[in-house]
Formats: sequence, structure tokens, C-alpha cells
Amino acid sequence: MRRYEDYLIEKLKNPNYAEAFLNANIEAFMEDGDIGALMLSFEHLIRANYSVSKIAKKVGISRTHLYRIFDNETTPSFTIVMDIIKNLGFKIEVKKIKIA
Repeated sequence: MRRYEDYLIEKLKNPNYAEAFLNANIEAFMEDGDIGALMLSFEHLIRANYSVSKIAKKVGISRTHLYRIFDNETTPSFTIVMDIIKNLGFKIEVKKIKIA
């Protein structure tokens, strides 16, 4: 039996699927503020397309620090979050929403 995580990582190798996945996770974060869930989505994207060491180096942090972020032992700065997104090959776009 194949594990769900293995299935997800295989699906995330598709750039269109990865983009939709990241957008959905960022939107969920905007709703619930669960940084751990957002970082888990980053971890899956990294494992699907790169290595943790490579992304950590590009972001300018140690691999250990990145694992601590993934394990919710430390909260990443906004700069680190944005650097991870950029080094995964994505960018953030802003659009106006209605606030009740």
C-alpha cells in the first residue's frame, strides 16, 4: 500500500499541481493562521522538487534550522517564508478582498 505522503510528493512534481497546492495552503493560512500547516506544505514541495539542503542554502539558513521550522520548533520570519516561496519558483500576488 502506498503512503499518502508519497502520493502527494509525486503529484507535487507537476508544476500546475504544485502551484494550486501552494495557493490553497496560503489561502488556508490566511484563514486560520496555522503556520505549521503552511510549513508542512513547503516541506512537501521541497521534497518533491529539490532537497532540503539545497533550499536551506539558497534561503541562507542551515538545514537544521529549516528542519526546526518544519517541526514547529521555531517560527520562520516573513523574510524566510518569502525566500522559500521564491526559491521554490513561485511568487506572491496580492488581490483586494472584501472585509466584513
